[in-house]
Amino acid sequence: MLAAAAHGAPQCADCHAKQAAAHAKSNHARTLRPVVETEFGRALPEGPIGEARGGFLLTYARRGGGLEVTAEKGNQRARAQIDWAIGAGDQGVTPLAFLDGHWLEHRISFYTKPGRFDLTLGHRPGASASASAAIGIAQPESTLRACLGCHSTLGAGVTVVKAGVDCERCHGGPHPSKVTPVKQMEICGTCHRLTPPGGDEKDPLNIRLQPLRLAKSKCFLTGHVACSTCHPAHENARRADAAFYEVRCVECHAKPHRKDGCLECHMPKSTPAPYLTFTDHYIRK
Repeated sequence: MLAAAAHGAPQCADCHAKQAAAHAKSNHARTLRPVVETEFGRALPEGPIGEARGGFLLTYARRGGGLEVTAEKGNQRARAQIDWAIGAGDQGVTPLAFLDGHWLEHRISFYTKPGRFDLTLGHRPGASASASAAIGIAQPESTLRACLGCHSTLGAGVTVVKAGVDCERCHGGPHPSKVTPVKQMEICGTCHRLTPPGGDEKDPLNIRLQPLRLAKSKCFLTGHVACSTCHPAHENARRADAAFYEVRCVECHAKPHRKDGCLECHMPKSTPAPYLTFTDHYIRK
């Protein structure tokens, strides 16, 4: 199972109390959580969640501090344990299921803005071919380590030492605020991605990869903008506060066409998949 071990990291808060307190409230600190503490666990209906087109029914029950999920249709049945879920809940939460010695990305996610359960991004709609397929897609350990390595601090194998992004995840090497914009984006891009999945540069979902998109921008290429130029490191992005970011725009663009509304034209929002909206970090004319 995906076990949690005792956390052996230095007690950063002893010296950096303000930063540690801000980080503890951030989405970074919530990127991996026990499933029963997430929006997914709290919103589960009393009855089953059904696939479309007469597919499997998924029923959830609390077991051992987590959830037990059963996929059933006719005489076909599979049962798996869910202990952890990925996602801070700002946009959605996707559980990890454990079935027959394999980790599966669960077929059902909870999407926060509409407040509903639906297919996990990338899963095919309709009825699943088997009960185990109704629970999710199996993930090899290498993929799981790559994924959880960004959403938590891992020990040996697939052992979670600390759920969520911890201080050492960003401060284990050069201090991000004391390096060049290029180096800082390499640090952030380790998780937020500098290369598109599968190498597809034209995939509309690439809009969610902020470093990949920012790297195309003249503001970045001329050395004027780093990630921390706009985003305080230990706080959440202010998705509903465009004015906060437009102050940064006019620091460099002394005579802009407008002094507000910069983002709606130069960094527009897009919804590349149902329920998910992202700000495009490719700053362009």
